[in-house]
Amino acid sequence: MKNEKTKDIDCREALKLISAYVDKQDGEDDRQSLEKHLNSCQHCFERVEFEKLLKNRLGGLKLDTSTMKVSPKIKRLLEDL
Repeated sequence: MKNEKTKDIDCREALKLISAYVDKQDGEDDRQSLEKHLNSCQHCFERVEFEKLLKNRLGGLKLDTSTMKVSPKIKRLLEDL
């Protein structure tokens, strides 16, 4: 349900919310604010679509992160897919 008091956000704020939105770990208020922004911002909308596609494609890979030489943060992200 849309809230009449949904906060207006700019692209900088939207970019901070996209990962949680794609992972479905955002709160209701953040989701509504981001969706409102996405309705009027093609750039951020395309970013969300790219992140969804990337997550979907990476999720289908069989990755052995134990032998990968990547930063611990990247390793955790890959393991969470």
